[in-house]
Amino acid sequence: MIEFSKIKIVLIETSHPGNIGSAARAMKTMGFSNLFLVNPKCEINEVSYAMASNAGEILDNLVISDDLLNVIADCNYIIGATARKRDIPIEILNPRDIAKKINEDLYGNIAILLGNEARGLTNEQLSLCSIGLHISSNINYTSLNIASSLQIILYEILFESQNISSNINKMDSKNLASNDKLVGMLNHMNKVLKDISFIKDDRLMLTRKINHIFKKANLSEEEINILRGILTAIENHS
Repeated sequence: MIEFSKIKIVLIETSHPGNIGSAARAMKTMGFSNLFLVNPKCEINEVSYAMASNAGEILDNLVISDDLLNVIADCNYIIGATARKRDIPIEILNPRDIAKKINEDLYGNIAILLGNEARGLTNEQLSLCSIGLHISSNINYTSLNIASSLQIILYEILFESQNISSNINKMDSKNLASNDKLVGMLNHMNKVLKDISFIKDDRLMLTRKINHIFKKANLSEEEINILRGILTAIENHS
């Protein structure tokens, strides 16, 4: 069963202080407390605290960063919320399936990313994720604000965590590689693939597809070390 203390809620480039406060309120009602802001486009102010209601302590303890990669570096499962179809190779699940997956698979640190109010996550930001999350809604009116989306996502995680037992046969989460280890391996692999001319500089989509293959594999740190050893052997052989 997932520990809520291991889940980071990451709001990226949020532009309205009230939305940050509303997100904090949604988090507290579901039992979550780790709020991170990446490149916020507004200040935390009295509107934020008013919208947070009695969840002001979440705003008091939030972390602000200008570096998304640094925020998710210690995470081994990264969930990106998206309201529309994207031209990138990433699996998209609904909140209920996401909740089941993270409770069954016993991941370590998890990040849930929500993008700017006007455009959501960029393709580049979503490409950093292990999996995408989409909330189904009225096809004629699909507008969900940040707090509403977050409330739905966190409710499903809360509900699932109260109705599922641990499975000792699942992979121990401490063996899963952190995001910085995974990113390091992917950068190494992309360099080697370019060196052997498998990937050209203008084939960004192929790079993203290859990266996603490894992101969804839930690699352990040992497996990443093995892969990097193979890549180093290829470099030395060349």
